[in-house]
Amino acid sequence: MKLLHICFLSLIFALTVEVSASKYDKESASDLYKKATKQLKEEDYKNALKTLKKYTKSKKRDSDGWTLLAFTNRKLKNYDEAESLYNKALRLDPKNKVAIEYQGELFVELNRLDEANANLAKLRQLCPNSCEELEMLEKYISGSQVKSW
Repeated sequence: MKLLHICFLSLIFALTVEVSASKYDKESASDLYKKATKQLKEEDYKNALKTLKKYTKSKKRDSDGWTLLAFTNRKLKNYDEAESLYNKALRLDPKNKVAIEYQGELFVELNRLDEANANLAKLRQLCPNSCEELEMLEKYISGSQVKSW
């Protein structure tokens, strides 16, 4: 009986150590975000997708995270998913200029120019003296710029 008790305690200890170690093995939200942006800059969209799914799971209210997840899906040609995720990002922050720009780029890619121009109009309201997002979407709509990241 004593041997069984020792084996049971050893098992409990081993499980406790494994569970404790797994807590420390997890990447922080900040680390995930940095990792994802690095993957996106390297155009490693498949890995960025995995990383951003983890990130948005931990930061459900971060409009920027959802925007990057939508962008990644768009680059992987998952257009329906990208559109849904841009909408989610904009529900969280209707003034997210990056989300508005990227969603406009999606509309251009889907040949929905009226919607792309509507996003351009939103950016003109948010940036009366211009801003990078407004200029980038103008160029994307006109076809003079193909943006990857």
